[in-house]
Amino acid sequence: MRKIFQWVLWFLIGGIAFVVGMNRLIDALIHSKKDRVVPNIIGINIADSLDVLSSMNLYLKKGAEEFNSNVPAGLIISQSPVAGSIIKEGKAVNVVVSVGGEVIFVPDLTNQTVRSVQLILRKNGLDLGEQDEKYSTVVEKGKIISQNPALRTSIAKNGLVNIVVSLGTPPEGVLLMPDFLGKNIAEAENWTNQNGVKIKNINKVKDSVILENTVVKQMPESDVVLGENKTAEFWIAVGNTEQTQN
Repeated sequence: MRKIFQWVLWFLIGGIAFVVGMNRLIDALIHSKKDRVVPNIIGINIADSLDVLSSMNLYLKKGAEEFNSNVPAGLIISQSPVAGSIIKEGKAVNVVVSVGGEVIFVPDLTNQTVRSVQLILRKNGLDLGEQDEKYSTVVEKGKIISQNPALRTSIAKNGLVNIVVSLGTPPEGVLLMPDFLGKNIAEAENWTNQNGVKIKNINKVKDSVILENTVVKQMPESDVVLGENKTAEFWIAVGNTEQTQN
């Protein structure tokens, strides 16, 4: 019984000695590492930051990514510990990296009222820019004819979108160019003859898909006011002779 007690006692003493020794060894290893002053890596890209830290036997730990319109994508926004802090070799510096300014895709505003446009833009994190007005034979009065930037264009958050609002049909004496796109050139010719508009040229564009004699482009574009020099030019599809347009 005495021998068992002695063995247990020696085991406990040995265990305590081992733990104390390991603590002293770890403490010695920690204190043997040199102190380092954390450098300022804000505004630097990851690759260059890694070079700076590795030369000081420090590590980089990339954390979150954040939108920041003032810091280009890929550059460091913040770091922890902050520059000037004292840390031991082998420690990590945590960083947050910019992904640039938040980008919004412009929604479709055409044929909406100005009030609806304001609500749509606000909902999408955008603002209303300049408002122009023009007559239109296509879009009813008070609704949006066109927008700039166009639909699905990507712009920065809180960016401005300009609109053109319809004044409705023009007063007597003001002639607007109709929209002949997708229509037979004969319809355009009839309209120009009735309104004293001279056709400068009818250009032919090879296209095996679109019906022959269909207008694919026109100048001026639709809703442009035709002045004293009333002229127009058209581009029509040719090459699809198997079908005819009613």
